[in-house]
Amino acid sequence: MALSLTLDTDPRSRLRLNHQLEVLCMGSTRRRVFLRRIGKEIRSDLRKNVSGQKIVTGSKMEPRATKKKKRMFRAMSKGMVTKIKNDHSADITWKNLGQAKIAYKHHHGVPENFTATKAKKQYGVPDYKKQATPAQARALNKEGFRLRVARKRGKGKAVLKRVPQKWIQDNMTVGKAGLILRMMRTNSPRGKQSWKINVPARPILGVLPADADKYLTAMATSILQDTKRA
Repeated sequence: MALSLTLDTDPRSRLRLNHQLEVLCMGSTRRRVFLRRIGKEIRSDLRKNVSGQKIVTGSKMEPRATKKKKRMFRAMSKGMVTKIKNDHSADITWKNLGQAKIAYKHHHGVPENFTATKAKKQYGVPDYKKQATPAQARALNKEGFRLRVARKRGKGKAVLKRVPQKWIQDNMTVGKAGLILRMMRTNSPRGKQSWKINVPARPILGVLPADADKYLTAMATSILQDTKRA
């Protein structure tokens, strides 16, 4: 089953479009031609969004959790197609099913379930003796990791203290940090580890009411010009 993102507008825009098409008595073939033209405009806007790293509203995309500066969705602007559903609607989607799935997940902010097995398959087996990674340090702090530290003057019981991420990286290995994380998340040193990764919604494909008006105006103008030439 193919996944796609549907080109949709507000009810008033759809009503105006239907009225325009009825008034101009467009045939089935011509309607499909203009739906393809609108699809081309939508794809053009998506490429602009990807280039500017913006969502459909014009706001900046939610940054990566890893804080990497590499642009997101660089491959999303390629391989797009317009699939005509009928004389009144069309889908903007991707030829590649994998791209369509990725676009759907990020467009709607669908959480991803992750397991140790899946991580091993995707990233390979890590070197557990290496220095703990920045991602592990962030995760430990997020989970509430505390280090038992003796009081400065040696009096009283030791206290639990939050430590900087740099300390975790300098004093823990990948294996040790991973084990502590596993214990904190599952309360077990063994067994499958699973967790959910929240993906923020980054809608890069869509039509706002103002954009719908722009497309409808351009289409109506084009129709009138074609009608005059006929």
